Amino acid sequence: MNTSFIKYHSHLLTILFFTLGAVITCTFNLGDLKPSSEFDYLDALGEGGMTLMTLVWIGFILISRPAGKVTNWLFSGLILMNISMLLDFIDEFVIYPQNSAWLTAIESLPAPVGMVIMSIALYHWYQEQMTINAQLRRTERFYRDHSLTDFITGLYSAKYMKKQIKHQLLYSKKTKQPFTMMMIDIRQFDQFNRQYGHQQGDILLREIGQVITMNIRDQDLACRYASDRFVVLLPNTTTTFAETFAWHIENSLANLAFKVGSDQQANYQKITLCSKEFDGSQSDYQVLELMSQQMDSTKKQNNKHHNKQVA
Repeated sequence: MNTSFIKYHSHLLTILFFTLGAVITCTFNLGDLKPSSEFDYLDALGEGGMTLMTLVWIGFILISRPAGKVTNWLFSGLILMNISMLLDFIDEFVIYPQNSAWLTAIESLPAPVGMVIMSIALYHWYQEQMTINAQLRRTERFYRDHSLTDFITGLYSAKYMKKQIKHQLLYSKKTKQPFTMMMIDIRQFDQFNRQYGHQQGDILLREIGQVITMNIRDQDLACRYASDRFVVLLPNTTTTFAETFAWHIENSLANLAFKVGSDQQANYQKITLCSKEFDGSQSDYQVLELMSQQMDSTKKQNNKHHNKQVA
């Protein structure tokens, strides 16, 4: 059982123990103990059980709720009810002289006052719960909607992209309109992470995602496909037309002057980009597999070209 809230209610605990002590001390000082033959043990059991249960309720309130107005009202209502029940319970064992008979007359008064306060407290508790539920629904909608996006880059997730590729394949097969997939790979991103740390790597990925988004159309869809790899879906687009977007993205990323922290020296990232046209006859798995194969082939060609230049 989590009792972490109890430390915030030390003042209420002080009031509780003081009140119980004062009631018990006052009644036994003013009254005399009845002979045991006059004890009604059945009534004592019932009234003592109700007194104990109100104390249990107070305990649950104090360990399960933070400090605040509603908690204070719940506590106040329950402690007033407890006073009446405690006085009823003590009456089974104590008899009061004539000059202290007022205790018997007023012992039932705290209970109805406590019930009124409890009713007000429960209403406000209900309002509080409605507010919390509304916040939870908004949070749930936020996470449900944003489960489709990558937390780091803000682009769509690979899971969402795969669903959209399925829809696009069906659409292209039906309309005979091709679409193009573009894959972008950041070169030596692992080395960047090792040198500058994953936090800076996440910032770099977010900025690259923004650059990609700025260089595609509203109907196009960009996602972070893997740690250092991005995929762009270009509906109703041929490879020839997609080359224009590829050129803009390559040039924009080549001129992305990324600075780590307060370092004035800019880091320029190199990328590998490839694109391929599809007509709807493939599956979503085949589309992504073919794109990965083309990326591997493009990277090998770039490495061969680089090695020839170095030689």
